[in-house]
Amino acid sequence: MAKTCKPETGKKLFRESDPRDVATFPRPEEHCLVFVRHGEPAFPESDKYYLGKTDWLLSDKGKIQARCVADWAKGFSWRGCFCSPLKRAKETAEIICGAIDLPLTIKTELAEIDLGEWDGRKKTEIASAYPEKLRERQEDLLYFRHPCGESFAELEARVIPFLVPLLQEKGKWLVVSHAGVYRVLIHALFGVPFPMTFGYDLGYGQIRMFCRTGDYLFVKGFDELMVHLEELK
Repeated sequence: MAKTCKPETGKKLFRESDPRDVATFPRPEEHCLVFVRHGEPAFPESDKYYLGKTDWLLSDKGKIQARCVADWAKGFSWRGCFCSPLKRAKETAEIICGAIDLPLTIKTELAEIDLGEWDGRKKTEIASAYPEKLRERQEDLLYFRHPCGESFAELEARVIPFLVPLLQEKGKWLVVSHAGVYRVLIHALFGVPFPMTFGYDLGYGQIRMFCRTGDYLFVKGFDELMVHLEELK
């Protein structure tokens, strides 16, 4: 698709709004897909994990984050909500939709990347057990296939056919999903080199707005992320 944005680094390019402060969330446009990253999962320990299809519920903090999004969403009229079947996303969506009386549709296309043998394991453990594979991953992050799992390119091929038509629908929509899904969406729509999509990352319980105005689709708050609708066909 479009090759619009060429960020210089993979560092954070913005300051995240506080998920506890509804006032920091922007107002959606008339025609807008609001992407919600699920709340914080209930990790078994404080270590960092590779988390794909491992199916953990929300932590207490994650539930608070979901309720904050729900409080914000009450101020607007929504056409529908789609979510990943994984528990952390489904629970987030149920909290939001329950608060605003909105039907929820589960879509398997919105599930997080399958990390295969790495899924649900500590990053330190994987670094020790798979040093060569980790180097391969760093060299080709988009196309590296995780052992017995997916590549981000395969995730993109699963996600984009569902989300691109939805982006062109009228009205306001909610999508509750995962960081990997969000990253491949940014890559496919705006041509951001895949490693650089981490610079646009979302925190747990954060939102990002994909809005339409005239013949253009853009990400609210990011002037460089814009594409003509004709390029999405």
